[in-house]
Amino acid sequence: MRKGLRKVLCLVLSASLVAGLTGCTTYNNFKNAFFSEVGKGATERTVKIGIYEPMSGQYKEQGKEEITGIELAHKLYPSVLGKEIELVYADNKSNMYDAEVAIQELISVSPSVVLGSYGETLTLVASDIIKATNTPAITISGANPLITANNPYYFSAAYTETKQGDALAEFAFTSQKKDVVAAVRLSNDDAAMATIKRFTNKIKKLTGSSKSIAGSFTVSADSQDYTETIEKIRSSGAKAVFLALQPSAAQAFMEQCVKNNLTHVLFLGTNSWNDKDLLKFLEKNPKLNVAFCAEQTQDSTSELSDMFLSAYRTEYGEDSQPTAKMAVAFDAYVMAVKAIESSYNTLLESNVEDLAAQAKSDGEALSIRNAYQKSLEEGIPSGTNIKDALNAITDFKGASGVINYSGNNEPTKSISINHIQAGEEQPQYVVK
Repeated sequence: MRKGLRKVLCLVLSASLVAGLTGCTTYNNFKNAFFSEVGKGATERTVKIGIYEPMSGQYKEQGKEEITGIELAHKLYPSVLGKEIELVYADNKSNMYDAEVAIQELISVSPSVVLGSYGETLTLVASDIIKATNTPAITISGANPLITANNPYYFSAAYTETKQGDALAEFAFTSQKKDVVAAVRLSNDDAAMATIKRFTNKIKKLTGSSKSIAGSFTVSADSQDYTETIEKIRSSGAKAVFLALQPSAAQAFMEQCVKNNLTHVLFLGTNSWNDKDLLKFLEKNPKLNVAFCAEQTQDSTSELSDMFLSAYRTEYGEDSQPTAKMAVAFDAYVMAVKAIESSYNTLLESNVEDLAAQAKSDGEALSIRNAYQKSLEEGIPSGTNIKDALNAITDFKGASGVINYSGNNEPTKSISINHIQAGEEQPQYVVK
């Protein structure tokens, strides 16, 4: 295996994460920088953080990665507001039917924040109950824009597929000078449609011409013959093709492109293409020119990234290498703890009558007063307060990169583009 491609296959955090490891700060120094000492109004009640992940079934290995990152962060930050943080686990069993039961059982214990799940369908299953109960949640790897759309309580710690569309367009045009593009998606994939729209709109903006879009094609999920679509792409004159397909379908499509001698175009994909089988396929097919988003941002050097790597190697051995999912999970937990503490500090500084005066009805004013009183009695902020604190996070220098919400529940993160040409990894391109 070539050296460059091996690095992509390993999906390790970049060397920049390792930089400065020898000079990393102590836990106490970092804690003082991020968390103030509160402890006021503390009771014996624990603060619960829910872990909604597949611990069995087909996604159990991916769920284990995310849980590993969460548990590592919990060992470093086991308490908040003078209370112990209790991790409450709910196994959605990689199944949408079991997922509904799992999220209901998890919400019944009133977690302050829910973390997870791997698997976008499993995450979407939880969405309605998360919103209905005003429980803030953070998906660690979910990139589907439908997770955060119209649900102010579900946050994403990863960059969404739609934003990947922007990044891929910039790479294709700015770095590779591809000014005519096409796109391919499955006919029943609405999320891919939204990502393609972002991609094509960005290309039109960059080129200043609607003629830069050679075509947007759909293929059936049951199709095994893409010859017709391949010939349409060839005839369109497209220089780059965004394949908004999952790894197995993308591999099958490109296999037929090789057989049909359509290898002069640049093929583009989302971060789902960080798949070992697809990467092995690309290594064996050096005629292909392929670029796809890295699993997560990999250009970060920060105190928290140093802490994460040091703690991971202390726990699992010096030769062990964490995955990107673990780093994002670590960040999600730390952001949750930060939001719990900062929201309670804000609550203590607030005047409940001022808050109630902003209510739209007497009933809403009463709810505000009751929630305020309950938070003071328990020493734990409400879900709405925590949600607002997450919204306010800016310039969070995490293990997976710099995260900004700035009033949104989708993060603004730099996106790294992996580029493989002639079977060799090219220099990584970073879209800020």
